[in-house]
Amino acid sequence: MPPTADWDAIVLAGGRGSRLGGVDKAALEVGGETLLARTLRAVAGAGRIIVAGDPRPVPEGTVVVQEEPRFAGPAAAIGAAMAEVRAPYVFLSGCDHPFLADAVDLLLDSASGDGVIAIDGDGRRQYLMSVLDAAALRASIAAQSTLVDLSVRTLLVPLELMEIPIPVRAALDIDTWHDQKQALAEGNRDG
Repeated sequence: MPPTADWDAIVLAGGRGSRLGGVDKAALEVGGETLLARTLRAVAGAGRIIVAGDPRPVPEGTVVVQEEPRFAGPAAAIGAAMAEVRAPYVFLSGCDHPFLADAVDLLLDSASGDGVIAIDGDGRRQYLMSVLDAAALRASIAAQSTLVDLSVRTLLVPLELMEIPIPVRAALDIDTWHDQKQALAEGNRDG
């Protein structure tokens, strides 16, 4: 699938930030830009961008949805966002990968079948960095008895996903203050 193909993006931005003491991860900054803004810029080529999380200022045309009940987990957020997806493929991402842009074209260029999933430098699947066939994802959602508190891994297990190694820094996600410090150091190298 070439990067110009028809794809939408779902960005998850509604977690509790528990490992950060309740701080809103989407509002953290790297390189003078919030994590959410960096993520939205990385997926700007999408036909539609759907942010799942608390209402917040987003660029015009961006759709914002929230899972029910609030904080029901990432699979529930994906389920709510899928109601807004129109394209045959969907790029799925959290808002906490400040260098997501380093992997977007690589993943889009490789997408086929049920989809592709990013593999970090340690060989781990990055479930919130994947390009998925929208119909296959909808079928997996429909097969679940509930999406509340379901992990993204469990939601995606039925899909046959091709693993795509991504650049090391693209896999960096901010879950802790140590991660934030690493991202700031990496971001300073860009400047």
